[in-house]
Amino acid sequence: MDSAPRPQTPFDPVKIIAQAFSYVKHFRLMVIILAMALLAGMGYFLYATPLYQARSLVFFQSYGNPVRNAELPETSVSAGVNRALIGRLQSQQVLIAAGKKLGLVGDEATFEALLEQVPKVTVSAVDVRHLEISVMAYTPEVVRSFAPALVEAFQEIQDAGWKEFRDDALDRYQLQLTELEKKVAENVDSMTSMERDQKFTEITIEQQNLLQIPKQLVETRERLTRMDALRKNLESYERDESADHTITILSLLSDFENEAEVAVGNIISRPLGGSRTGVAPAAAPGIQVVTPANVEVLEPWRDLEREQRSLENQGEELSAILLPEHPRMKALNERLENVKRSLQTEMRVLREKFELDYRGLTGKLAELERRIPEYQEVTELVGRTSMEYTTIEQAQVMWDKARERLAEKLAVATFTEDFDSMQLRFKGHTSLRDKVPVSPNKRKLVTLSLLLGLAGAIGIPTVLNLLDTSASSLSQLEDYIGLKGIGIVPLTDPDFLESVHRSPAQGATVPNYLLECFRVIRANIGLDSKFEGIASQVILITSARPQEGKTTQGANLAWAYHSMGEKVLLVDCDLRRGRQHVLLNLDNGEGMSRMLIGQVTPEKATLPTGQKGFEAIPRGPIIPGATELLCQEGFFKLVKYWRTRYDRIILDCPPTLGLSESASLQRLADGVVLVVRSEKTSMKDVRDAVTVLRKTGAHFFGFVLNGVDLTKVGNYYQYYYYSAPYYDQFEGDPPETSGHSNPPSHPEDPLAPWQRG
Repeated sequence: MDSAPRPQTPFDPVKIIAQAFSYVKHFRLMVIILAMALLAGMGYFLYATPLYQARSLVFFQSYGNPVRNAELPETSVSAGVNRALIGRLQSQQVLIAAGKKLGLVGDEATFEALLEQVPKVTVSAVDVRHLEISVMAYTPEVVRSFAPALVEAFQEIQDAGWKEFRDDALDRYQLQLTELEKKVAENVDSMTSMERDQKFTEITIEQQNLLQIPKQLVETRERLTRMDALRKNLESYERDESADHTITILSLLSDFENEAEVAVGNIISRPLGGSRTGVAPAAAPGIQVVTPANVEVLEPWRDLEREQRSLENQGEELSAILLPEHPRMKALNERLENVKRSLQTEMRVLREKFELDYRGLTGKLAELERRIPEYQEVTELVGRTSMEYTTIEQAQVMWDKARERLAEKLAVATFTEDFDSMQLRFKGHTSLRDKVPVSPNKRKLVTLSLLLGLAGAIGIPTVLNLLDTSASSLSQLEDYIGLKGIGIVPLTDPDFLESVHRSPAQGATVPNYLLECFRVIRANIGLDSKFEGIASQVILITSARPQEGKTTQGANLAWAYHSMGEKVLLVDCDLRRGRQHVLLNLDNGEGMSRMLIGQVTPEKATLPTGQKGFEAIPRGPIIPGATELLCQEGFFKLVKYWRTRYDRIILDCPPTLGLSESASLQRLADGVVLVVRSEKTSMKDVRDAVTVLRKTGAHFFGFVLNGVDLTKVGNYYQYYYYSAPYYDQFEGDPPETSGHSNPPSHPEDPLAPWQRG
C-alpha cells in the first residue's frame, strides 16, 4: 500500500532572506578571512621560487626475444608495455642517474636531493610509439637538458641490467636444473622401490579378504540379539508346568529356523543325538549338509502335530460310545502317547540345535570382534600406502614439468635476454618555458586566493551558524519546541526596561515602542484564553535558566494588565534569588518567605507599589526550608483566596531546569509564559524546560523572546515593527491613563476565606 505523498513545503522568501541576514553578524570575520587569503596569495607570489617547465617528445620501439618470437623480432606495443616503460622512466634509479649525468647530484646523492633541483617529472603516453616527458625545475638549463639525459640514462641502465641479468640467470638456472635432476632421480627410485617390494599389491589383496568382517559382525550381533529374546520366551514356557507348551516351543523354534533360507548344499548344525530328517552328515562333526531329497522334510514335527490332533479328535468321538477300558480306546491312547513323546523328542532336538547355534554365533562374534583391529590396521595401511604412491606420482609429474620449463629458460638466457629490449630516441621539445616561469602564476594565484578566501568567508560563518544552538529567531524556536511566540522584547538599557512597570503618568521616560511590546504579550495571552476557553487569571512566569529576564517580564506584564484597569497582584515565588523588591522599590523585610512560615499574615506581606490597584508580595528574607512550603496545600488555598480579590495574579517563579518550584506551582496557574533570552539560551535548554513542564500537565500561553538586538540587520528585518523608528511614522500616542475597575468587596477579615479554603 503506497504511503500518501508528503505535502510540499511552500517557498518562503522571508526565511531565505533571514538566513542570509544571519551572515551579516559575521561580516567583519568574513572580510578578515578574505583579506588574509589575498595577503597569503600575495606573499606566496613575492617569496616563492620560480619554477620552469619543458615538455619533450620521445619515440620508443620494443624488440622481442628471438627465441620466443620466431617470426618477427619487433613486438607489438601493448598497454602493459606502455605502463611498464613509463614506470621504469619515472623510477628513482633512472631519475638519479639522469641527475648525475647533468652534475645536479653527486655519486652518493639521494632522491630527496634531486627533488631540490627537479621537483617534478611526469611521463605519459601520447600514442603507441611516442611518450611525453614533462620536467619542472628551478633553473632554465636543467629544464632544457633533463629529458635527453633521462633517455640516455635509461638506455645505459637497461644495457647494464641486461648483462647482469643474463650472467646471474645462467648461474641460477644451471644450479636449479641440477637440483631438479636430482629430485627427479630420487622420485623415480621411490616409485621403483615401492613396486619392487610389492607392498601396495599385497595389502590391497589382504584388505579385500577383510572387507566382509564389519558386515558379518553386524549381522551376527543382530541374530544373537534376537536369539537372546527367543531364549527368554522359551525359558518362560519351560518353567510353566500347568500346561503342555510343546507345540508352542516347536512353533517358535521352527519359525526362527525358517527365517534363514535353507537350500540344497547349505551346511547347517547337526542336532545332537543323531538325525531323524535324513540329512547327510558332513566331514566335520556337529554339522550337516542339506540334500535335495530332504529339503521338504526338515520339520517332521508338523506331521506329528497333525497326527496328534487327529488322534485327539478320534478319542473324543470314541469316548462317547466306548469305555476307557475298551481295547480300541487303549490302543488309541497308546498311539497318542507315542505321538506326544515324538513331539517332545523333536522339541528337545530343535532346542539343542538352537543352543548349539547360539554357542556357535557367540564364538563367531568373538572371532569377528578379535579381527576388527586387524581390519582397521589393514584399511589404514592401504590408505596411507595409496596416498604415498599417489604423492610420488604427482611429484614425478611436477618435477618433469619444472625441468622442461627450466630448460627452456636456460636456453632463452643462453642465447638472448629474458625480457624485451626497449629503444628510446629523443625527438625534441614540444613546449619550453625557460624564460617565463610557470609558477607562481599571477592570474591563477589571484583566482585561487579569491576562491579560497570566499570559501573560508562563507564556510566558517556557516559552521559557526550551525554550531550556534542558541535561540535567536521567533519562528525557529516555534518550530523547534512546538509553542507559539507571544511577543518579543528588544534589547534595552536595563534602567529603561525596569522602569516600564511605572506608568508614564507618573513620569517614567520609557520609549513608547517598549510599552507596546508588553501590551502585545498581554493581548496574545488574552487571545489564547479566548480561543481555547481557558482562564488566564493566574499567570506563571518562568524561564529555562537564570539570568534570562523573567523577573523584569513579570513586573512589566503585571503593569500591562494594571494599565488596562485590572487589579493586579505580583507574587515573587523565587525565594532564592527573587528581586521584584528591587524593581518595585519595596521593603523586603516581610514577604513570601516569612508569610509561608507563618510569621506574617498575607495582608501584611502584600505591599502597595505606589499605583492604585497594583500590589506585590516581595521575596522576603532567605529562610532555609521556606521553598518547601510553596508546594504545600496552604499556599494552594492562599492562591485560591487571591483569585477572589484580584483580577490578575502574576507568579514570578524560579527557573525550571534544576529546580522543582515551577513544575509544582504550574498546577496553581491557568497557564505558563516561558521567557527565553535571545542568542543566550540554548534551544536544548528551552526544549528540556518545556518537556519538564508538559510532563506535569502545564498549559502554555506561549513564550517571550527577550533581549532581541534590533541593531542587527537580520533581527531588524524580521522585527522592525517592534523598533522605535516604526512608531515614529505615527502621531504621538495620547497620554495613558490608568483606569482601574472597582475592586471587589472583601470581608473585613481577608484571611478567613483562605483559612476556610
